[in-house]
Amino acid sequence: MALWGKGDARWIVEEREDAKNVNNWHWSEVDASVPSKKFFKEKFLELGESGTEGSVRISEVTKCDGEASVNNRKGKVIYFFEWNIELKWCGKTATSNDNITGKIEIENISEENSEDDVDITTRQTKNGNEHTKLHQIVKSQLAPKCRAIIGDYIKYLQVTHGKQVVLPTKKGEGINSQPSKSKAAPPMSSIKQKMSETVISSKPTESVENKRTDINLNDGFLCRVDDLFHCFVNPDKMKAYFNGAADVDPREGGKFSMLGGMISGTYLEIKPNESIQWHWRFNDWPANTYSTVTLKFKDTGSSTELTLNQVGIPQYSVEQIKSGWYKYYFNAIKRTFGYGSGTL
Repeated sequence: MALWGKGDARWIVEEREDAKNVNNWHWSEVDASVPSKKFFKEKFLELGESGTEGSVRISEVTKCDGEASVNNRKGKVIYFFEWNIELKWCGKTATSNDNITGKIEIENISEENSEDDVDITTRQTKNGNEHTKLHQIVKSQLAPKCRAIIGDYIKYLQVTHGKQVVLPTKKGEGINSQPSKSKAAPPMSSIKQKMSETVISSKPTESVENKRTDINLNDGFLCRVDDLFHCFVNPDKMKAYFNGAADVDPREGGKFSMLGGMISGTYLEIKPNESIQWHWRFNDWPANTYSTVTLKFKDTGSSTELTLNQVGIPQYSVEQIKSGWYKYYFNAIKRTFGYGSGTL
C-alpha cells in the first residue's frame, strides 16, 4: 500500500474529503436532454417584438428533437448535443386585427457548429401584404434573438451541467477553475472549441499509461451485411451518423478522423462484407499509442451480427472506450439508419 500522499495521484484520497472521483479521473456523464428542452421552451416563449408595423411573438415550441450530454474525462469537460427546433410565431399588424401566424425552423444546433453556423429559416403561413409585414419583423428581429439564445445555451450547459460532472477538490478547483491569463484568448470558431477547456489536469503516471488491455463487444443490427459494412467504409454514411464530424479515406493505408480528431487512425485491412481492421487511437492517449480494432460481420439470416475486438487499450481508458463504441457507433448507426435491434 502506498504511503499517505504518495503514489498514483489519481488515488490520493486527501484531494477530496469524501473520496468521490478523486482528481475527477473517472468517466462521468450527465444526460442534459430533458433540462435542455425546458431551457429552450422557456427562453423561446419569452421572445416578442413590436413596432410601428405591428407586433409578433413566439406562441409555441412545436418541435424540439435531439439530445444533450455533458461528460467528464480526466478532468476535461466534453459536451455533445444535437437539436432541431421548430417554433410557431403569431402577431397582428397595426392596421388589422387578424391573427397572423408562421414558423421558425432552427437546424444543425450541435457542438460542431457555432451559433452563427446554425440554420434559421422563417416562414409565413399565408401570402398577403399584412402577412409579409409581420414576416419581415420575424426575419429581421426575432431570428437574431433566436440565434442569441443558442449562444446562451452553450453557457447554460457549462454553468449548470458542467459543474455536475467535475467535483471540486479540497483546493476548491472545479468547473470554473481556469489559469489566469494576461490577455484575452483568441476567438474560437466553433462551439466544440469553446467547450474543450481543461478544467483539472490529472495526467496518469507513466506506469499507469503503459498498462494495456483488450475488449470484445458484439451487437446485432436489423439490416443486410453489406448495409452494415458500408457504415464503416462509406464516407457519406459515416458523416451521417457522426453528424458530419468524419473525415475518412476508406482504403487500406487510408487515414480517418472522427469527432474533430477525438478518434483517428488508419485502415489496415478491408475484406468487403467480412471484416475491417483499423489502427485506432483516442486523442488523449499517450503519444504514438495505438490499439488494433478488428470488426467482423456475420449474416444470421434475419439480421447481421457485428463482433468487435480491440487490442492494446490503455487500461485507464477501458470503460470510456466501451461506452463510446455503443454511443457513437452502434447506437448512432441504428438511430440514423433504422437498423435497431437488441444487443446480442
